[in-house]
Amino acid sequence: MEYLISGAGGIDPDTEIDDDTYDECYDELSSVLQNAYTQSETFRRLMNYAYEKELHDVEQRWLLGAGEAFETTVAQEHFKLSEGRKVICLNLDDSDDSYTEHYESNEGPQLFDTKRSFIHEVVHALTHLQDKEENHPRGPVVEYTNIILKEMGHPSPPRMAYIFNK
Repeated sequence: MEYLISGAGGIDPDTEIDDDTYDECYDELSSVLQNAYTQSETFRRLMNYAYEKELHDVEQRWLLGAGEAFETTVAQEHFKLSEGRKVICLNLDDSDDSYTEHYESNEGPQLFDTKRSFIHEVVHALTHLQDKEENHPRGPVVEYTNIILKEMGHPSPPRMAYIFNK
C-alpha cells in the first residue's frame, strides 16, 4: 500500500481531507489491496509493473482523496483540475450519490460494493487507462476489475457494460 499512496489530498488542491476519514479509507484500501495482491495474479502483475515503471519513485505515487466521490485523475480534464497531482478518490459512504449504485451483469443490476469500487479506481491508477474504449462495451478498466475480482474469489457477477452518462 505504501508503494501506491503517498498521503492525503483531494482533486481540488485546497480540499482538506479529514484525518479520521483518511485513516478509515486507507485501512480499508490497504486490506483490499493486500488481498488482491496475494489472491490475484493479474493484480500482482499490474502492481509490479506500475512499481517498476513509476511507483518506485515516491514523487510518482498517488494521493488518497478519502471521502471524495469515486474518481482517479487519469483523464486530462481531471488532471488539470488537480493541478497535475495524481489523486485516487475513494469513500466508504453508502449514501454517496455521486456515482451509480448499480452495475449491469448477466444476472441483472447488481449493487457496487467496496471491493469492486476500490479495485476499479486502483486499476485506473496502475494502468492510466480510462473507462471508454471504442467498440468495447466495458472498456479495459472494467475488464481488468472483473478478472481481478474473479481471481480473488469475489462472489459478485462480472460487470457487462459501462454506462457512459457522466
